[in-house]
Amino acid sequence: MPYKYLYIDDESNNTVQSYQDSLSSDELTIEYIHIGKVNKEYLIQNLKNFDGVLLDLRTDELPNDETGETSEFTGAVWGQHIRDLVTLKELDRDLPIVLFSTDKKLRDTYFRDMTSNNIFDRFLTKDNTPPNATKKLISLAKGYQTISTEKNFTNLLEIDTINLDSRIFSRFIKPDGTPNEDIPTHEYAQMILKDLIYAKGVLINEKYLASRLGVDKDNSEDWERLKKRFAEAEYKGVFSDGWDRWWMFKVDEIFEEISDTYLSYLDAKERVGILKNKLRLENLNYAEPIESGNGKIKNYSYRYWTVCKALKRPMDANEGFRVYTRQEPKPWQEYEYVSLQALLDEVDAIKEKDIRIHSIDKEKYILARSKIGS
Repeated sequence: MPYKYLYIDDESNNTVQSYQDSLSSDELTIEYIHIGKVNKEYLIQNLKNFDGVLLDLRTDELPNDETGETSEFTGAVWGQHIRDLVTLKELDRDLPIVLFSTDKKLRDTYFRDMTSNNIFDRFLTKDNTPPNATKKLISLAKGYQTISTEKNFTNLLEIDTINLDSRIFSRFIKPDGTPNEDIPTHEYAQMILKDLIYAKGVLINEKYLASRLGVDKDNSEDWERLKKRFAEAEYKGVFSDGWDRWWMFKVDEIFEEISDTYLSYLDAKERVGILKNKLRLENLNYAEPIESGNGKIKNYSYRYWTVCKALKRPMDANEGFRVYTRQEPKPWQEYEYVSLQALLDEVDAIKEKDIRIHSIDKEKYILARSKIGS
């Protein structure tokens, strides 16, 4: 049986059909209902038949074509209502809630007001839905089902949590060391998603993996072979079928086994040289430093550890600028960085992703600009 999401919006049936089609597959069906037909009783009676919810951000704008009814509440209010029903045990099934709205509405409301951010597990844009959206919706549904029956983090993450910062899990563990079963499934899910999978630090994505190994993955035929050598570092826990991640501490361990030294001691040329020699991977190339479109501004350090958020290229954090985030990183998380080149070239991603320099690096940026006479 395919997974099934309830899609709640105030759009007309004709308008939402294209959205349903863009997300549906053999493994996922999307059933639409106008918000004007939704109330507490409907949710209690029907959500048990679904594996997830898609909610528009502004559900209080358009009336139902049939009844003329308009909801008094936004999607955030309805999302919180669903969470409350689960916590109060009026709903016996906890499910992922994904915000599904236009880019403009997200920018105007969701990204400005953090009060509703903890309601949703993920957001998707209607006007620029990513090709892997269906895969992620399925992963969220499966993950929630797993967590609802298993709240031991060692089992959920498929790794001995003794290797991880104990503060990550402190709220979810009772004084006797057992999982706190009273905490709802959605809080477990969001901690794993937002504190580990979405964040940079304990887990890293493929671009960060390449950066820390020093490899230009797009110009290295042996990149896939190298990834297999680091397979033991792959995250295999809940939601791993939706997000490819690697445990950073395991990456360090594997590299040390190969090289008898530490990644952080070496630059990209040295890291790649060792990997090519020890693993006989001749078709690995180290990444070159970022330079501006006109070639006038160039990074010099090969000691890559992060990735330019705008250009998606490896870089040394010392040659970049911390990116502003609505919440400061937790102790086990890292800042994201943007390069001077991306900022000066005003690449499209700067505006599209609303990339801004963190206040603590503003003076550093002003000084960098002054040195090049801008």
